[in-house]
Amino acid sequence: MAEEKKRVFTWEEKKLALRRQLSPYARAIAILTILEMLLALANGIVPYITGKFIDSLVAPHMTVVPMFGRVPLWEALIGAWLILQVFSNGISFIADRRTRLMTTEMEAGFQAKAYTHLLTLPLNFFKTTRVGEINENLSRASWMLGSFTNTMVSIVPQFLTILVGVGISFLILPQLAFVLLAGIALYLLVLVFIIPRTSKYQSEAFEIWNRTSGDAADAYANFQTVKQAGAEPIEMERIRRGFYEEATPIWYRLEQFWSNLNFAQRAIVLVTQTAIFLLSVYYISHGVITVGDLIAFNAYAGMIIGPFVQLGTSWQTIQNSLVALARSERVFGAASELYDPPQAIRLSELRGDVSFRNVHFAYGDDQRAVLNGVSFEARAGEVVALVGQTGVGKSTTAELVSGYYFPRAGEVLVDGHDIRTLNLRDLRRHIAVVPQEVVLFNASIADNIRYGRPEATLDDVKAACAKADAATFIEQFPNGYDQQVGERGVKLSVGQKQRVAIARAILRDPKILILDEPTSALDPQTERFITTSLEELMRGRTTFVIAHRLSTVRKADKIIVLKAGKVAEMGTHEELMRIPDGEYRRLYELHIGLHE
Repeated sequence: MAEEKKRVFTWEEKKLALRRQLSPYARAIAILTILEMLLALANGIVPYITGKFIDSLVAPHMTVVPMFGRVPLWEALIGAWLILQVFSNGISFIADRRTRLMTTEMEAGFQAKAYTHLLTLPLNFFKTTRVGEINENLSRASWMLGSFTNTMVSIVPQFLTILVGVGISFLILPQLAFVLLAGIALYLLVLVFIIPRTSKYQSEAFEIWNRTSGDAADAYANFQTVKQAGAEPIEMERIRRGFYEEATPIWYRLEQFWSNLNFAQRAIVLVTQTAIFLLSVYYISHGVITVGDLIAFNAYAGMIIGPFVQLGTSWQTIQNSLVALARSERVFGAASELYDPPQAIRLSELRGDVSFRNVHFAYGDDQRAVLNGVSFEARAGEVVALVGQTGVGKSTTAELVSGYYFPRAGEVLVDGHDIRTLNLRDLRRHIAVVPQEVVLFNASIADNIRYGRPEATLDDVKAACAKADAATFIEQFPNGYDQQVGERGVKLSVGQKQRVAIARAILRDPKILILDEPTSALDPQTERFITTSLEELMRGRTTFVIAHRLSTVRKADKIIVLKAGKVAEMGTHEELMRIPDGEYRRLYELHIGLHE
């Protein structure tokens, strides 16, 4: 994180992000640019007509208009002015409507693509990424994408307006036009001096802001833990310090650069306009230009200076947007899981045979190995317990079965097929997991139970709940199975959430079952009922029990004892207890209190 904090994104990285987000809207952007250019041309002619109109009032004369014959010049000019205004207003209305539609779709599309892509990313991405920080970055990048597009669509027409304005300004009086160009050149020099100095601060400001937002999101997501620990003052101070003492100073330093640029803009415009007015007095008094010419020239000066003045603000929007979009590539650039590898094997049916053959695994190239040459067989219908101290690879072994990760070396086989060759969605459809820490969606109990099998009827849900000993407490709720469980299931007790998770697994009817100490949070009486239900559920299914309470694995067909990432012992409870000074025997006796 410290390295990324100081990072300045390259143009290639920014261009990649732009191409990804804007390419679907290339046609809409092109149409909008053409409309804006037509609008710029129409607006570019208006000041010239206005100036001639003023002169026609000072010195009236007639002109010939097709179909109308001889008419006063001022009437012809006001007619031309009216036609141009109607045309430009119509174009402006159409462009505004199309712009609003495009940016709305663009911002919504960005959010939809980002969050749907997040769901396809491998499990390791979420274990190494702060979700709150990602949410803040995606939200910021989404609305900045619309601002960036609006700015870029308007820039090309603005420069066309500048070309028209410069051209007509030289036709009116080259001397004044050169004064105008000198002011623009001075402004560009200031812009070139200030802009490059902002890039460093922009990347750093975004990083600090996102990190602080991530801290706030973490506190909010774990609000119950915060309150249980009485840590509200600590979290409030951490959030305040992050925003006010870390993010604000560097962001304000960035804003100071833009403030300096704005002041320079106003000073240069003031000097340029003063010079033009003083010279105009001289040229009008000597009959070189008319009052109408001065009015037209002043309007073109505004048309020329205006876009350059706006360029500073536009550049700020562009730079902020590019940095935000480049940072969003952390999500969009992350590779999705390979759900369907080339020539993937589709598993319409599954027996449930699982085999580990000399499996080596580490979560990253720079991290220690979790598994070192693990080998074992689990035949269909067997109950296999994975035991050992914390950190020896029990949960990792179960995650490899589901294809969340793949071995660095060796093979994990399901029904004789390497999991790298399987369609992952097919594989996972035959697997159910009851985790130790159950997280539920903020939905009804019924919807949480049928999650993963949405076609299940309410009767199916009730039958699963009866087997999981969950029906009794569910039916006591005012809304029964329609009861909302709250954020992450906060309205249910730990034991109730566990029984909902067991009911979900029962309803899924898997061939492979993974139990991560599912009864650890239950009282003895409820545990007895649940154990009976689990024994019924495990019958005929390959079951992996990740055990911390060794009393729960005595009936397993096979107990695998992991130590230092290797299989230290393997056998039934009785076989392992007969090993003198065995690891399993030591752990079991420690658990039941034979050792201090």
